Amino acid sequence: MRWLGVTHKPARWSQVDVILRAGLPVAGAILVSQKSSTMISYENPIRLTSGASSRRIFSPLAYRGVRHTNVVAVVMPEAWVLAAWFPIVWQRRQNCHQLVAVRSLFADGHGYLPAIERSPGLLPLLLQAYPFLPDPTVAPDASAARWIDDVIADAPSDIGAPIVYPDQRPTKATRLRLGMLDLFQRHWLQTHNLALQLAQLDLFEPWSLKFDINGYSVGVDDLFIVRQAAFASGNLAPVVAQHGASAAQLLALHRISLFRAGSLLSAARAAKIQLPAAAVLGGNFDERETGS
Repeated sequence: MRWLGVTHKPARWSQVDVILRAGLPVAGAILVSQKSSTMISYENPIRLTSGASSRRIFSPLAYRGVRHTNVVAVVMPEAWVLAAWFPIVWQRRQNCHQLVAVRSLFADGHGYLPAIERSPGLLPLLLQAYPFLPDPTVAPDASAARWIDDVIADAPSDIGAPIVYPDQRPTKATRLRLGMLDLFQRHWLQTHNLALQLAQLDLFEPWSLKFDINGYSVGVDDLFIVRQAAFASGNLAPVVAQHGASAAQLLALHRISLFRAGSLLSAARAAKIQLPAAAVLGGNFDERETGS
């Protein structure tokens, strides 16, 4: 891990570590760079230097970007935690399929499941790492330089924490966030290559996650799942042979997680009742002609 020019050996975390660390109150936010295949949109990304280290960081939900990011890029080890709460599927972005977690049918900070809406531990790694970001100029890699999204926390619940101590050592909050970022970047290539093979073998099919709620259409576009017939036909055997048991586990969790779409719909219906029409139309809802 590189911190202000100092290189540290990255920690090696097991799947158990991922589950345990998911309960830590670490920071989070929006992600996927235009130039890397992770595709995340940043508000004001700058390279993490000694000048940037004078800033303070806050809990993940203090940032608007975290609260308004409903579809997030994820890597394979995260599925162990996230598949119990969200559909884990692929979204087509810039001519490639990116593994994502669909957290809500809205893109405006509403429609989250009540149990997880205020739970930082259920944020995907990229959101837990926020405001730290992967280098947007290259594909994610654990040895790449770190960046930070230079934004203001619009809903802080405390005074936050400094990025570094007076002696320039990174604080515990910084180490935790950079650890999450490191974990994502170390598993990104494996996750990306798995998606490439699934696409090359024509094992993806479109998945419609769109619903009509009282005359409004709500949903998420460009989603894909593994063809259901592939699970019984043996067509996934080359994928498992190439990527091992971790691929088999992800595919099983992916299939099971699709049932979480019902929970997202219930949360969207509840949010539609609570929101005024103007707020609804500002999210993923599109007004339809009702002909009444």
